[in-house]
Amino acid sequence: MISADTPPLTRLIHSRLYVLVDGRNNEAQFRDLVSKLVEAKVDVLQLRDKRLEDRELLDRGRILRQLTRGTATLFIMNDRPDLAILADADGVHVGQEELSVQDVRQILGPDRLIGVSTHSVTQVRQAMADGADYIGCGPTFPSTTKAFPQYAGLAFLKQAADQTAVPAYAIGGISLANVSQVIECGFRRIAVGAAIVESADPAGAVDMFRAALAASS
Repeated sequence: MISADTPPLTRLIHSRLYVLVDGRNNEAQFRDLVSKLVEAKVDVLQLRDKRLEDRELLDRGRILRQLTRGTATLFIMNDRPDLAILADADGVHVGQEELSVQDVRQILGPDRLIGVSTHSVTQVRQAMADGADYIGCGPTFPSTTKAFPQYAGLAFLKQAADQTAVPAYAIGGISLANVSQVIECGFRRIAVGAAIVESADPAGAVDMFRAALAASS
């Protein structure tokens, strides 16, 4: 049984639903959203917000840690290992242009998690060779939260599904309308943003995504 006392890597291995959240328009909105997602037992929450200044982003991170402490929900900070340490996050997620896994590991130490965004099979293999604890694979579909010059798409997911020896999450524009296509590619882990955080009922959306993933098991 997964609990707050289960080591982060073990919790990660058993995770299925990873949700990306921004800082919302204010602290009250952020607290409300994160509280609902933690109560819905989301496996992983990543704080990603390019709009906020460092101090405000750190404040949001500390709120997220406060709300996830004592729960089974992992807290990942996007891009910023320095803020991850200060906010006591469980780990950091980096892209292909950010710090390397080796450099992030020097900052985080051996016990926190490192995730890497990948857009090709070559990048998947490199991330694993570098020691990433998990990878994100995408972008799968056009996203309302992040623009990309091109999309790796479902073809990449089909290739990556057979290559991954670490937990791998399909990411990018995933919704209840297209999640079945992701599952058909062999993925049983997904990272979702707008389809949950912009929903009128985030907890209800979590339940529907969980049901879709459970039906594929």
